[in-house]
Amino acid sequence: MKMRSRLLGIIALAAVSLAATHCRRTRQVPAATAPENPPVTETRKPPTPEQPPAAETRKPPAPEQPPATGTPKAAELPGFVLIPAGDFTMGDSLDGDKDARPHQVNVSAFYMGQKEVTKAEWDAVRTWAVSHGYADLAEGAGKAPEHPVQTVSWWDVVKWCNARSEQEELTPCFTVDGAVMRSGTTAPSVNWAVNGYRLPREAEWEKAARGGLSGKRFPWGDSISHTQANFRNDGEEPYQTGTTGFHPTYGTGSEPYTSPVGSFTANGYGLHDMAGNVWEWCWDWHGTYAFGVQTDPRGASSSSYRVIRGGSWYSYAVICRAAGRYGSYYPSSTTPDLGLRLACSSVPKQQPGAERTERNRK
Repeated sequence: MKMRSRLLGIIALAAVSLAATHCRRTRQVPAATAPENPPVTETRKPPTPEQPPAAETRKPPAPEQPPATGTPKAAELPGFVLIPAGDFTMGDSLDGDKDARPHQVNVSAFYMGQKEVTKAEWDAVRTWAVSHGYADLAEGAGKAPEHPVQTVSWWDVVKWCNARSEQEELTPCFTVDGAVMRSGTTAPSVNWAVNGYRLPREAEWEKAARGGLSGKRFPWGDSISHTQANFRNDGEEPYQTGTTGFHPTYGTGSEPYTSPVGSFTANGYGLHDMAGNVWEWCWDWHGTYAFGVQTDPRGASSSSYRVIRGGSWYSYAVICRAAGRYGSYYPSSTTPDLGLRLACSSVPKQQPGAERTERNRK
């Protein structure tokens, strides 16, 4: 009996041992966790230090060209039009005018007043001027505030240009012995490079008057009528049409028969009254045109007369031509059909206070 019990115990012990072995063999043993590796040192290159922006290699934009229609550059110079640089034929041979021999002229860009200076504008500047050293600036005349000022001499208009320049804190163009011309009748020097107001040169005036047209009598074409300008139509020239005599609207009452500035359609550059209404003073002494191609001509070196252009309410059609010249006015002349239009060189306007004259600081 004892032997049987011992045998059963041995068998049981063997069974337990066998079961444990089987269990160890069949149980899934989790993989041993690999020891954490140290972080791998990055071998990539350090970031390239920030480079300054590369300079643009594209070409700078071309300077803006003025529109062919002469749209005013109001943001730059209100009331003015930028006349583009370029060549044109000055003078013509249409009507046998020997004083206007055709020749090629190159004109630099410049600004031209859209309208003739009004009596109201003249008065406003003169009021300022008489208290700032302009002792002999004429009152001028005008049929109404919006009509052109007239009865002003060449001396008057030069000084008025300087006064308006100083009033607007620009650099005056006209000087005598290095001082701003504010009085007197000494022929001044002119600085074309500064930004003040001035008279146009004769070549500038004619280029502006033509409005981009070539070989035409007038700023709009070859014929003229009272629908286009304020002039005296005697009916004799073959290129006159319509009503005759003085202008039927403005030729009433007492002289002068001026019209409000800007009453007629502008030319191709946007300029009004480039034929008729009032004559307009130019810078130049009157003289014979030079031969050959000219660049920015400034007229004769001396003469007895200053150039006037454009004709007036009293002028016949032949005198109102774009090429028409009439040089028999002394600088001291004043008539009720003689006024002015401003020009300005094509340079930026100064900011207020950038370059005032000593007198203007006081």
